Amino acid sequence: MDKPASQAELAYEALERQLVTLELAPGSIVSEGQLIERIGLGRTPVREAIQRLAHHGLIRVMPRKGLLIAPIVRADMLQILEVRGGLERLIVRLAALNARDEERSTLSAIARALATAHDDFEKFLELDRETDRLLDDCAANTYAAVAVAPLRTHSRRFWYSCRGRLRLADAIAAHSAMIRLIARRDYRGAQKASDAVIALNERLAAELE
Repeated sequence: MDKPASQAELAYEALERQLVTLELAPGSIVSEGQLIERIGLGRTPVREAIQRLAHHGLIRVMPRKGLLIAPIVRADMLQILEVRGGLERLIVRLAALNARDEERSTLSAIARALATAHDDFEKFLELDRETDRLLDDCAANTYAAVAVAPLRTHSRRFWYSCRGRLRLADAIAAHSAMIRLIARRDYRGAQKASDAVIALNERLAAELE
């Protein structure tokens, strides 16, 4: 049985969700008290979550001024994607080599579900999260999973910010191709497909001012 999430973990997940969906708008300034009120948890777990998000570059603590929700900046996103690309190649390779039969079946099911997402951005985002969790389980490299997690959060927040110009069909096709190749144990093909996913994001990031 999975261990129940701590209050700090629940606070982190709630704030991360609001950051990704831009409910906490990039460039805005908020207070610790406002965040406590938004998610309805105590000061200590919220403070721990803020420290963790600050460490991940999603919130900036400004003494006597408040908390700055990190803006989405072209140069930052390109650096994030550069690092994420290498980590995802490692995770994809390990997942393709190590996944159990039932995990490969689940990956194939996710690829089929993606094919029905069409213009449903929220469904795509949830399937993307599910894919990441499963690939981390398949890869079984805790250090890679911990390192890539905040970079994925930055990427999802970026997707949300540019959802109006994101060609969802292209994103779905790129993700589906990668997932199917992992399920077939083709790690070289899956790594190339992973590179294509990152390249799609890099093209979007390059268009930022």
